Amino acid sequence: MEKVIVLFIIAVVFVIAYNFLIRDKRKLKSLRQEWENGVYFALSEDVKSVSSYWMNKKDTNTFYTGVDQLTWNDLSMQDVFEKLNYTKSTVGSEYLFNQLRDIDPKHTRTDKKEQLYTLFSTDQQLREKVQLILISLGKRNYTDSSSYFYKFKNHKIKHAYLYIILACLPVLSIILIFFSLKYGLASLFCAFLLNVFVYYRNQRSLENDLHSITYVASIVNAGKSLAAIRHPKFTTFSRLFKEEGKGLRRISLFGKVLSLGSNSGGDFDVLFEYIRILFLLDFIAYNQIVKTIVTHQNAYKELWEMTGELDAAIAVAFYRRSLTSYTKPGFVTKEELSFEELAHPLLDNPVTNSSVLGKAVLVTGSNASGKSTYIKSVAINAILAQTINTVLAKEWTMKPSYIVTSMAIQDNLLDGDSYFIAEIKSLKRIIKFSEEKKPIISFIDEILKGTNTIERISASAAIMEWLSVNKGMTLIASHDIELTEISREVYTNYHFRESIENGKVIFDFKIHPGPSITRNAIKLLEVLDYPECITAQANQLAQNFTEIREWGVMNKQPTSSLS
Repeated sequence: MEKVIVLFIIAVVFVIAYNFLIRDKRKLKSLRQEWENGVYFALSEDVKSVSSYWMNKKDTNTFYTGVDQLTWNDLSMQDVFEKLNYTKSTVGSEYLFNQLRDIDPKHTRTDKKEQLYTLFSTDQQLREKVQLILISLGKRNYTDSSSYFYKFKNHKIKHAYLYIILACLPVLSIILIFFSLKYGLASLFCAFLLNVFVYYRNQRSLENDLHSITYVASIVNAGKSLAAIRHPKFTTFSRLFKEEGKGLRRISLFGKVLSLGSNSGGDFDVLFEYIRILFLLDFIAYNQIVKTIVTHQNAYKELWEMTGELDAAIAVAFYRRSLTSYTKPGFVTKEELSFEELAHPLLDNPVTNSSVLGKAVLVTGSNASGKSTYIKSVAINAILAQTINTVLAKEWTMKPSYIVTSMAIQDNLLDGDSYFIAEIKSLKRIIKFSEEKKPIISFIDEILKGTNTIERISASAAIMEWLSVNKGMTLIASHDIELTEISREVYTNYHFRESIENGKVIFDFKIHPGPSITRNAIKLLEVLDYPECITAQANQLAQNFTEIREWGVMNKQPTSSLS
């Protein structure tokens, strides 16, 4: 009989070990295919969930400045983030999202992160070990796991001792069975009914917190696994669990209690769930985890951020592999931004451009010629340079600065703002940055286009002059040729151009020095077969204004010709 039991135990251990081995082999195969092909399947993550670390960090620090929401939206940075997001855990996603928004003009953290990018790019064995641990941690929306060290609220359960007393009742009833079967079973039945009632009466109020706290426990488990990796770069994890974070090990234990019978697919799931209910283990374990985090809050914060940093670093290394060309940025103290063969990160086959930009730059050109794409590619790469030390160019040099844009303005119906009001509020952000003497590079697309021509040109020129003499660099794109004349002594002019070939407008999407000297709006009317009388009249009006700076008056047509 003893031999049978021993053989049974050996068989169970063998099956479990074999399943783990096969599972890890499959994961490794998938990881290697992703790394080789540069293609991966990204899990859907809610934007509000992914941004929780960024929001928690920003809300608890009134001096925290990064890429604001208008700039984020103007530059489609959410799409850039999703293209970069090769992370395997929710912690990694949240950390990477924050990293892309957390510009630090002091530029103090680049070297450490660059070492990680290089390490994970070159050391396949280490990278795969880390990724397997991060995959086991996984992704789960709305865990808000960073709230336990930012804006932390005391989530401890009131009167927690009552749950411990109730949990002891079934134990006492089982002991009573040995003395009186009748009274013992009756006591056990009553204890079961009471605890089931208490469990379901209070479980709903704790449901969201349990969802969050079980992920916190998984983070601690992942940290313990990372601490077991023998590598010079991982000594910090080992130190954490030996010193300040030693108490975090309790979280791992209580986390396993919370996970008993939780959709693992095992044959004993139902039994384990009844055990959790009977002994109110969810409430007791939850309260113990919260108490432990309160005691070791700094250690948990350090563990969370180190785990996120590793995951984000692998994502950056993966992104670099997908690029045909990239460079590490150089940084200078003078207000200058120069680059060679710069590409837009969201375009599949981008036309590259090279420039040396000074303090004040005005870019003009015809419709669809490439102005907006150009300034957006410069702005996005200025963010990437300062957050992930990566630029889609052959060379890049800039002064470390905050990046602020005023581009895709929309009416704000909720606040009652018209297009023009929304636009001038957007521009006021830029002025405020400059007034606060912060290093800034501002990007403005079609300045003040929400008002009439005379006031638009006048106000635009005044704002441009103010920006040119105050702190920060400015890059403006505009259709208004008048601005090139007004600002020619202060702003360096560049332009995009087009050519007409076989009745078609052809763009080269290349930037050229000097102001724009071509217009294509009327030509586009001709290409789309507008009536000749319209295009002829438009050309005549434009020519008259160019020559004498006066608009012609419309001719009143006979009523019969309008019928």
